Amino acid sequence: SLHLISQSQNVSDCVVVGALPTDGTFRCFFVTDTNGIAFSWVANSTDIRFEVLGQVESYVALGFNQERLAMDPAIAMIGSCLDGGANTMIADFQLAAGRVVTQLAEQALVDIQCQQMNGITTIQFDRPLISPNLTLNLTEPVNVIWANGNGGDDADVPANHGSANRGGTANLTLATAPLLPCQVAGPLSDNFLCSFNTSTNGLTFQWVANATDIRFEVSALVDGYVAIGFNEEAVLMDPAISVIGSCAEGVAIDIDIREFSLAAGRVVTPLVNQTLFDLACVQVGQNTTIRFSRPLITNDSQLSLTAPINVIWATGPGDAPAFHGNQNRLGTPLLNLGTGMGPAVTPAPTGVPTPVGQVCIVEGPLEDIATAEPANYLCNFDTTIGISLEWTLNDTHIAYSVSQNTGRYSEGICRTTTFV
Repeated sequence: SLHLISQSQNVSDCVVVGALPTDGTFRCFFVTDTNGIAFSWVANSTDIRFEVLGQVESYVALGFNQERLAMDPAIAMIGSCLDGGANTMIADFQLAAGRVVTQLAEQALVDIQCQQMNGITTIQFDRPLISPNLTLNLTEPVNVIWANGNGGDDADVPANHGSANRGGTANLTLATAPLLPCQVAGPLSDNFLCSFNTSTNGLTFQWVANATDIRFEVSALVDGYVAIGFNEEAVLMDPAISVIGSCAEGVAIDIDIREFSLAAGRVVTPLVNQTLFDLACVQVGQNTTIRFSRPLITNDSQLSLTAPINVIWATGPGDAPAFHGNQNRLGTPLLNLGTGMGPAVTPAPTGVPTPVGQVCIVEGPLEDIATAEPANYLCNFDTTIGISLEWTLNDTHIAYSVSQNTGRYSEGICRTTTFV
């Protein structure tokens, strides 16, 4: 479960002196309530760099309206990179009344990058603060708009997106921006702003971030190691980058907190380039707590404050990263480290109630349900570790399917005599 400890009211300085950063860092962030759309930016005296992402497999758009908070008249970047980047379209467009969208003849976008992975589209681009079609004054408020496509045939074209897939914010000043709920403006400390409580051996983790680094505290009811990791592909132990830490009884004794690569076959390898700093560890009885800071961007992993990421955790016996057992590990999909917001709640399975009043129960045999292509189960449940269960009952049997990722590995019919 998530807990927002406190809300910071400070602002972040979005402007750097000299060239724009080349290490992928941004100074300011804005998270919308539209399909996970978020944008980050950093500026200097002549240019501004944006990163726009959305939890969509379609185009995303970011625009500026200097007259009013509306889709028109505005200048907007609209971009997509479908088919693994083979089908890329990123350009400046003019949005006019009547849903007229026209690509500008004179383009101002440079250093364009695009990626689509795990259902998230991310676009990065630079633009001059002053161009023939748009002037951005860093110190004056501007109306910012955003949108995404509907998918399907309109995924990669600037077609009408519908009112549910767009939004805007008035009077955003690009020189400074409100901090995200889990973010501070200055140096990191142990005043953590966000936390997550798991159901694994009392394991909890807290964190706070600034523009370049993030600090964690991980604690569990265990006399051994604790671990927290990040997997960009799925809520699984591999492939992932994980921090595993332990210490001897007492304070600051035999501290061992390092970064590891987790690969298939339970292969755990320390990273060559360790990036952790400000390490601390306390073990008192059956409670172990580690603290560490790390850069948001390293050679081995990138933690965004706007893009959600899969978080995994584990505890184990002893101080070495030995196998922990399935009951001592778990994960959560798509946790946002900038806002502290977790994944959307999946609605309960729906279906037409049968004469016995149960959504998951039918009358008659189950063979046709399990053997249909695709199988026609009434109920389903998705776990947080990448495993899904589908099932249908009658008064004597249950037909079920257990899947991991996209490959079904167990399906069958078994006898049951009781219902819960």
